[in-house]
Amino acid sequence: MSEATTTRKVQRLGGSSLIITLPKQWARRLGIKVGDEIEVVESGGKLLIQPKDPRAESRASTVTIRFNGIAKAAGVGTLVDCAFLHGYSRVEILIKGLSDADIRRLTAELADNRKVASVERSSDRLVVSLAPSPESDTPRLIKEASSALQEMLDLAASGGEEADLRRLEQQATEAVEAALRLAKNDEAVDPISYGLLVSLPSMLADASVALRGRADLLGKAKEMVGELLGGIASASGRRLVDAAMIAQELRDIAMHEGSQALVLVPIADAVARLSLKLVCPSLVEQEGQEAIQ
Repeated sequence: MSEATTTRKVQRLGGSSLIITLPKQWARRLGIKVGDEIEVVESGGKLLIQPKDPRAESRASTVTIRFNGIAKAAGVGTLVDCAFLHGYSRVEILIKGLSDADIRRLTAELADNRKVASVERSSDRLVVSLAPSPESDTPRLIKEASSALQEMLDLAASGGEEADLRRLEQQATEAVEAALRLAKNDEAVDPISYGLLVSLPSMLADASVALRGRADLLGKAKEMVGELLGGIASASGRRLVDAAMIAQELRDIAMHEGSQALVLVPIADAVARLSLKLVCPSLVEQEGQEAIQ
């Protein structure tokens, strides 16, 4: 079980009570909500704070989904991806009303998903245990994704084979997904960036395949990716601004050249917009320091 430490200031409530606040991410992870009762135990000069309901943490890590309507239309892969990226470790899929054939097909699809560790069937649901996240931290995983993507762009610039590019795409995708899953608990990544980070490996891989041998364009894309993901991993406003500037340069070059180079335009647009949104904390939360670091 992982441990974390924080410092909190004791405050006064009313005439005689003292209070402290709990970090939001801890409360979410342990299933503590407003109005819940918690136990506070004094032992050996220490205070132990824990949910009174022993099932609270388990419930917080479980999501229950009825497999009809939007869930059925989205498909098993999307359902698992959503649960994984939102930090759940277990999914309970309600199967009432499904035929035996549908349940068998659903079970087989779940068992084949690389994010699923096990599938068990009860009377009215499938209990799906998701694979654990790697023993790492969010910034490190973002850096691993950045390394894989930059290697992919270098390989494409030298005319590498598509199979090798797709292998690096998969490595980057797995690192990004693991990073975002961890980030749901430690809030190390701004939620604004989730959509682009999830789709960035596939977008860059498609561009790499289309532009193999174009070292000029792919080299500029590599610079952009390095600054974007480096800025996110290190919370560096300066690197995020640089990413936006490089993205604008790349967009201008691609628009001027046209043809296949246009595949880079939506990527550059998305990176530029996201970078400038993510730089906001560096602009408004620094007091007595240089705004951009």
